[in-house]
Amino acid sequence: MASGSDKRRRTDTITVRVTPDERAVIDDLSMRKGLSVGAFMRAAALGDPGKRARRRVPLDAKLLRNLLGEIGRTGNNLNQIARRVNITGEHDAAELRAALVAHEEMRQAVLSALGVPHR
Repeated sequence: MASGSDKRRRTDTITVRVTPDERAVIDDLSMRKGLSVGAFMRAAALGDPGKRARRRVPLDAKLLRNLLGEIGRTGNNLNQIARRVNITGEHDAAELRAALVAHEEMRQAVLSALGVPHR
């Protein structure tokens, strides 16, 4: 039985030089289409990315920047709660509940940014 690399049909490569700005545009467009750069280039040149085109998750940069800020704020809140519990042994149930809700909202935002359906 032949290995996966022995069965490959795409054996030729084409090298194209581009500027850093052109590469950034190609990377951005391929990400928006949800394709690897190779599949995107095949689709652009041939009209079809191929049967086994590797799909990439389109990312929303603005959503991810906002999410990063939320992760920092929630992490800080959880750290303060943990410090207080460790020092005093006491906890505020409402504060813990709010931190858990914020954690779940971030989890859902990450899933959304990755294109995973919500449950």
